[in-house]
Amino acid sequence: MEVRVIATLQAKPDSIDAVHEIIEASRLETGNLQYDLHRDMDKSGSFVFFERWASSEALEKHNVTEHFKRFVSQIDGKLESLEIKKLKKIA
Repeated sequence: MEVRVIATLQAKPDSIDAVHEIIEASRLETGNLQYDLHRDMDKSGSFVFFERWASSEALEKHNVTEHFKRFVSQIDGKLESLEIKKLKKIA
């Protein structure tokens, strides 16, 4: 079953570049169907990741990759807020 993830984050002003680092490696992962980063046009430093994974297992594998762990350590202390939602499409 496909899993979708929407992660919304507000980066501190000096931390905006860190959010770009994970995209390409994640797109190459087996089970990744979509991995896009969006910038809020009205609020500086506000980003939304939209991800689609082939299964919960593919998402779990992503969460333990070296590039994901490196990303988590790079943004540690550099965010004002972070909200992650795992979604299942129903219609």
